[in-house]
Amino acid sequence: MQFFLFLAFVVAVLFVIITFQNPGDISLIFMNRELSAPTALMLAIPFAAGLITGLFLFVPLWWKKSKLARTNKKRVHELEEEITKIQEQIEEVNPSTDEETPEEEDKQEDSKGPGDIF
Repeated sequence: MQFFLFLAFVVAVLFVIITFQNPGDISLIFMNRELSAPTALMLAIPFAAGLITGLFLFVPLWWKKSKLARTNKKRVHELEEEITKIQEQIEEVNPSTDEETPEEEDKQEDSKGPGDIF
């Protein structure tokens, strides 16, 4: 993001330099029609046209991605709620206790090494 801000700043500075170094009018001839305008205006018009074209190309893509992100966020929330409900159901069926079962005690005794007798 900082790179693009820096690039925009550089373009703006170049625009100002070109405008002040070329204070005269520029003539544009297109299909036997002539248009004379200051340098700043003749540079700003195509620049603005490029910005508007870029926005028209970018906005539909941005709109689609933001809609997809909203849909995915909603789906994640629904799945998290479903996980919570399933965990609650599991807890109801198999309540966890802090007491060890005899099988767990046997496993712990088997895991003791020869130095762990006492």
